[in-house]
Amino acid sequence: MRATRTSEVGRRRQRGGRILASLLALMLVVAACAPDDAEDLAVDDPEAVDEAPDEEAPDAPPTPDATELRIRTVMDITSLDPAVMPSTTDDAVAMNVLEGLVAYEPGGSGQLINVLAEEIEVSDDGLRVEFTLREGVQFHGGYGELTAEDVKYSFERTAGLIETAVATSYASDWATLEEVEVTGTYTGTIHLSAPFAPLMINTLPGNAGLIVPEAAAEELGEDFGTNPIGTGPYEFVEWNPGQEIVVERFGDYHGGMWEHLPEPQWERIVFVPIEDAAAADIAIETGAVDMGQISTGSVGRFEADPDFIVDPLATFDYGWIGMNVQDEILSDVNVRRAIRQALDIDSMIAAGFDGQVARAHALISPEMPIGYWEEAPVYQPDFEAARAHLDEAGVDELDLTIIIDEQVGSREIAEIAQANLAEIGINLQIDLLDGGEYREIARDAQQQLFYISFSNTADPSWATVWFSCEQVGDWNYQHWCNEEFQELHEAALVETDPDERHDMYIRMQEIMDEDAIAAWVMYRTNLYTYPADMQISLVPERYGKYLAYNFLR
Repeated sequence: MRATRTSEVGRRRQRGGRILASLLALMLVVAACAPDDAEDLAVDDPEAVDEAPDEEAPDAPPTPDATELRIRTVMDITSLDPAVMPSTTDDAVAMNVLEGLVAYEPGGSGQLINVLAEEIEVSDDGLRVEFTLREGVQFHGGYGELTAEDVKYSFERTAGLIETAVATSYASDWATLEEVEVTGTYTGTIHLSAPFAPLMINTLPGNAGLIVPEAAAEELGEDFGTNPIGTGPYEFVEWNPGQEIVVERFGDYHGGMWEHLPEPQWERIVFVPIEDAAAADIAIETGAVDMGQISTGSVGRFEADPDFIVDPLATFDYGWIGMNVQDEILSDVNVRRAIRQALDIDSMIAAGFDGQVARAHALISPEMPIGYWEEAPVYQPDFEAARAHLDEAGVDELDLTIIIDEQVGSREIAEIAQANLAEIGINLQIDLLDGGEYREIARDAQQQLFYISFSNTADPSWATVWFSCEQVGDWNYQHWCNEEFQELHEAALVETDPDERHDMYIRMQEIMDEDAIAAWVMYRTNLYTYPADMQISLVPERYGKYLAYNFLR
């Protein structure tokens, strides 16, 4: 049986490889025909494809396979380990493989459903969570039956309460966890030192609540992230870096999700990383992939085509130009205020996103249930005011660098920032880096300015945490530590009154504004496109944003 499946994987890979190779050839033709200063426009022009020589045209669209779903992702996976998982791509794959006690119901209802939990109940004082597991749930890869010991291991591992080979990035998602007490083979109690407001909003239904087998995680160590073992309806089969990630139906799935969703039609789901937005658009048009995010510049083209649907999803995600306060120049708040005051954010939105995203004025988006700062200041470019801030700092001319990666809009944002800052005597150099180098430099405080966007979930604590003191040297790329901000972040985690929490998050954003650590750019809208005969399943509350196996065609 395994040999048959491996053979089929090979055939699929060969087909996908031919299609992607043709796409790359087409991209080279389009780029060669474009003026040096208009490469992106040429790629987005539908007539540019028609002008390609016949011998360079992509293969004919493959006949849709009713048992295989192919999804374009904006990047490759890094780690599907719940304690590490750094990106939406990782999460989108992991949602098929790993499960938690509960999950958000697909479709955006905001309701929680039981998955691995048969029963779950939070005590009146918010300090205990009693759970009873489904019996007979099997882990992939022959790792046996799920028990309460695996729940204990998974939660305490992510919380950083036990020593493992993998350093957790999500300990704050379990900030008040004392222990998970195992009371039986299938029963346990989660003990908290204080009520934890995000527990049923972000922690248990998010990646911090995903459960892994202790035996596999200990055996594989750091390799678990690219060889994940879970209880989900699909098991992780294969990863060819830069080409595809394959998951297949798990024959011994316990069926818990089928109490809420119809059983999926897909025997295999293949995630295809295509970082170049124009190449991704062509892959969707030609049928090389069935679904994926498209570039903002191609929305009109797809909307005008009756064979496709464009499904915009407003998210909690946010993008910003950040400033490393540990840098000698940027340590002066007046320099940071000058930079913020000079930037033309509206032009960045228009150029980088074709106006398809909402402008941000602070950290928390209006989509968030609490914490949106409606009265946040709106900064417009004012070069005279910006120069006054530089005068206050006692500087006249500066040389600075901004680092960016290939994410959507970053080049246009950096180029507009470069032009804006030239108006106040700041020479800005743009450094385009790959994702790994970008993170290494930003984590080690070697950058000055940077543009980045982060994904988010339905609780504001998952936004403020990345600007907290404990994240300096990890995800806090500003390397900014403010005592009042830190105290408020910690207090809001254990505050159960939504109005009080709201006020705390407003104050946190005021502090960020006072310290001028960022120029907020946008709240992201994900633009998913797929054939008109397909139905997709979105999960806005989860930062993976869609549940692939619940698609239908």
